[in-house]
Amino acid sequence: MFYELKRGKVGFITFTELQDDYVMYGFPEETVRACQENLHNFRSDTIVTANLVFTVLDLIDMLQVFSDKDRLAIYVQPELCLFVEIRDEDGSIRKLFDRVLASYQVDSAGNTSQLAQAVPEKFLYRFLDLLIQEDRKFLENMEFNMSALETKILKERVDAAFINEILFMKKELMYIWNYYDQLIDIGEVLRDNDNEMFPPENVKRFVTFTERTMRLSENVKHLKEYAVQLRETHDAMLDYNLNNIMKLFTVITTIFLPLTLIVGWYGMNFANMPELTWRYGYPGVIVFSVIVVGICIIAFKKYKLL
Repeated sequence: MFYELKRGKVGFITFTELQDDYVMYGFPEETVRACQENLHNFRSDTIVTANLVFTVLDLIDMLQVFSDKDRLAIYVQPELCLFVEIRDEDGSIRKLFDRVLASYQVDSAGNTSQLAQAVPEKFLYRFLDLLIQEDRKFLENMEFNMSALETKILKERVDAAFINEILFMKKELMYIWNYYDQLIDIGEVLRDNDNEMFPPENVKRFVTFTERTMRLSENVKHLKEYAVQLRETHDAMLDYNLNNIMKLFTVITTIFLPLTLIVGWYGMNFANMPELTWRYGYPGVIVFSVIVVGICIIAFKKYKLL
């Protein structure tokens, strides 16, 4: 389906339609092949000719990062902006395209803004801008969740599932970082405008898009570092607790070490040990042992070892 613009037109077709009509549009055959290549990794490759910018984007759902990626091809010419749906199981790409169309009916001030006054590069900018519009909120929520995890660590309320949760977050962030990387690549190609296909006054829109995506990518990098810090904090808390346990055992051993000496001393049973025949020898040893233990406990508390 195509819509007339002030200069040229914008369209949305399926990959099957592209295979049937790419010759009619004058698109290189290599662009059609590129739509089906490298299906497992994020693409950032673009094809730039004198009158064409082509790219394939793999799009993710931020709420379900590891679900199947949607795939979209974009052809941009001075008189055309064509979106090709390669894979869109949930219809999200088409919904996004329709949102851009709807934004041209009524603007934010409530004024009529006809699609016929738009040009292909401005329509593409709106599409790309809507693509990342809600991502900042998602990253903020992820940061809040990580902050809550940090609080749990400090309060020693984490369980065995904590490590798996942190590892899952790190994988998510790595995936999202790769996603933004491909968006930055296409933004830089459109910003550089090497084939001088767009008027200079419209290129600045892609500068804005690229800078916004770079900031999102920096936020993801920050969150990746935060996730590493959470893991290190958790390990540090485990070490701290283990050290406390070992310190307690050491103190207990040290307290009872004099008693071990007393037991060993009087266990020799020499004939000339007067305490063995003294009437109060046994109670005396008990009292002496209690005094020694008390002195040790007082000393440890004074030096804050207990």
